[in-house]
Amino acid sequence: MAKSKSVIKRVYVPTHVRDLPNGEKVTVPGHYKAPAQSGLSE
Repeated sequence: MAKSKSVIKRVYVPTHVRDLPNGEKVTVPGHYKAPAQSGLSE
């Protein structure tokens, strides 16, 4: 299943404000995300 042995099982994303292209500001609360599926910039 896993291509490489991942030491980091999940990445913690702290609360931050994301600026959208249309000028909107979205506050993203702190959460964990799987490092493998990073469709976004980070």
